[in-house]
Amino acid sequence: MTSGQPQNRLRGIDSLRGLAALAVVLFHYTTGYEFMLGRSGSGLLFYLPTGCFGVQLFFLISGFVILRTLERTSDLKTFAVARFARLYPPFFVCATLTLIVIALTHWHLANLNAKAIAINYTMLAQLIGVKEIDPSYWTLTYEVLFYAGAALIWFRLRPKCRLEVPCLIWLGCSLAGHLVDDISNHHRLSTLINVDYANLFVLGMMLYYLSQGRGSRLTIPTFGAALLMALFPPGVNAVGVVLSRIEYISLIASFWALIWLASNGERRFLDFPPLVFLGEISYSLYLVHQVIGFTIIHALLRAGMEPNVAIFTTIAFIVALAACLRIFVEKPAERWIKNSTKPPARAALAHRSAHAGEVC
Repeated sequence: MTSGQPQNRLRGIDSLRGLAALAVVLFHYTTGYEFMLGRSGSGLLFYLPTGCFGVQLFFLISGFVILRTLERTSDLKTFAVARFARLYPPFFVCATLTLIVIALTHWHLANLNAKAIAINYTMLAQLIGVKEIDPSYWTLTYEVLFYAGAALIWFRLRPKCRLEVPCLIWLGCSLAGHLVDDISNHHRLSTLINVDYANLFVLGMMLYYLSQGRGSRLTIPTFGAALLMALFPPGVNAVGVVLSRIEYISLIASFWALIWLASNGERRFLDFPPLVFLGEISYSLYLVHQVIGFTIIHALLRAGMEPNVAIFTTIAFIVALAACLRIFVEKPAERWIKNSTKPPARAALAHRSAHAGEVC
């Protein structure tokens, strides 16, 4: 464990985040770029059409880590402030950078009016049904709705019932969405109850209980129900990548097993510094990689650069940009917001402890 990092941080989970982010980036820069911009036969050394399923790994990890976070949070207000501090400042900056690139290149401008842009800054564009500033931002709505729901249940209902009970109800609503066309075709309702991805968040939460040895008689049935829900994979995505039911459920089970291994700190599974680094910057990397990356690749190709070199040059630039955003936006903004919302006495104590090297 390097100096200055929390000692209870699961570096293997960070590595999985890094792998998920890298898979999504490679998918977009190969399969996604050629599909969206109409290039084919460009002589790429590889394609990664299944890299789009890195999103599913992100959702599983979110389900796992949210319970770790909730257990270390005293109340709903503190949790809400912490999530806002973690998610929104880098999103505001990255979305604005993306808008600037869009304005300069006149790409992706259709349906991005002032109202749509304002809605985008809430991270709820997918729920409301407006076009995202960056196509990758569709996942943010699912994350925000999950965090809000998990927090409300944890701080309001948990003393009265185990989390497995609301999770089973959620899975039932999701199953109904798959079976009833009127629900699955109703965009806002389908997004609100998370028809396609609810089971991934639930799988992550049940994994956390099992990894901590705190499962109940409902934990395994809830896990089994969530895994079986993978027999209803999401529809064909934007570039036509789809897996069979057996392939999809096998993929989800494999992701679950990887998180299980990575969550055991004693094994140091995937504790690989380059992947840990990618995991630490994965949020900003995800936020800036698509529109900005596509613009850079397009410019390099027009300048005559060989496609493979253009892609890897773009990856290097985007990783460097994400690292800068992590250092100069994510961490300072999160620290400032958390400290500014603490009572004066607690904020002063945290400030003194930080200078004494006691707080990471």
